[in-house]
Amino acid sequence: MELWVIMLLVLAVMVGLAGWAGVAALQRRLLTGRQDRWRALEGRFNQVTLDADRYERSPDDALAAPGWLDRSSPVVRGFSSTLKRAQKDRAELERSVGRAPGRAGREIGSGSQVPASGLNPTEQDLQEFELLVERLEDAYRDTDRAVRSVGWTRPGTLHVPHPQFLLDPRWGRSAVLPRLGSLEQASAARSVKEFLDAAYPLRRETALKALRERSGGAGHAYRAQKALEQLIQTRRYSADRHGFLWPGSTVVEHWGVYRTFGRDADVSIQDIPPVEVANALWALLPADRGMPDEELLELAQQHLALTAGFTSGLTQSLNDGIARGLKSLPEGVQRTINGAVPHGVFLPTSAPKIRQLLSEGLHEGLVTGRLQRQPDGLVRRLRSGWPSTYRR
Repeated sequence: MELWVIMLLVLAVMVGLAGWAGVAALQRRLLTGRQDRWRALEGRFNQVTLDADRYERSPDDALAAPGWLDRSSPVVRGFSSTLKRAQKDRAELERSVGRAPGRAGREIGSGSQVPASGLNPTEQDLQEFELLVERLEDAYRDTDRAVRSVGWTRPGTLHVPHPQFLLDPRWGRSAVLPRLGSLEQASAARSVKEFLDAAYPLRRETALKALRERSGGAGHAYRAQKALEQLIQTRRYSADRHGFLWPGSTVVEHWGVYRTFGRDADVSIQDIPPVEVANALWALLPADRGMPDEELLELAQQHLALTAGFTSGLTQSLNDGIARGLKSLPEGVQRTINGAVPHGVFLPTSAPKIRQLLSEGLHEGLVTGRLQRQPDGLVRRLRSGWPSTYRR
């Protein structure tokens, strides 16, 4: 065989080996990167567990937040259940993750954990784990705030309408939007999530508008929009059938919160979800009797501070003035105009929107089992109470 042929074959083999070695090195780097991210998520998960346990191990921490030791508290019991579910979900996720090269023969026993170096997580696995961790962190944050706001309670005593009043400080308060944190490259995602955590439920378009209005620096509005899209893509936030965004950790069926929407509120009428109106209707209904639709909706309109406002009152006055002026016209002309403009609404007002919003809330309450219509036509509470938490 010619020498040049032999040299060409040797060169081809060397190039092939170098290419294989390069691919293998790249794969190892990618695997190491994914394992590092998995290890960081493990650290966050374990930190929540340690934070919850330290009250039983540390007398100083127990005195600072003694409510954590009161196992009769529904919010503490609710978090305990959430933590157990999260631990179970974590074990199931680890069992589904592929093994790293050289670790394929290892099995995960019930309740045991494999070090990150023994796993080969995919991007999907990492997204699932991050969602699980954030749900647990959300639950712990809510519970810790609730415990610290109550202090040391007697067993079974909360002095609030229901436990969720403690979990969400917005319960029954004006719907205002928070400030937006830093939108620098490293902090944009967390700032947008913290904003939404304090502002939800919001329509996606409303959330984008609010983020843009609060974005000051160059490129900040774009970062905020990308961060919101990423939150939705990774299912850390999702939209319901009405188009409202909710955290991935929130079970809307168990959510019993409502806000008010007076003049100091930042949320307009079209941005109030029907389920929030349904929650308000449930809270307004007496526990032992029903109410007719008109009475209940009128009470809700006053309680939620849903007013047409000054401009709507001015519009109504103009409508009334036009209607009075029509009376001076010939009867045939009056009939023609009244036929073209029913109910004398020559200029539109927000009153029909308010009525529609309340009616949709009533319907939502009946559909979701919050409310029930009795044979006598009255609306009553269907459920007698609310879960101690609305977190998954």
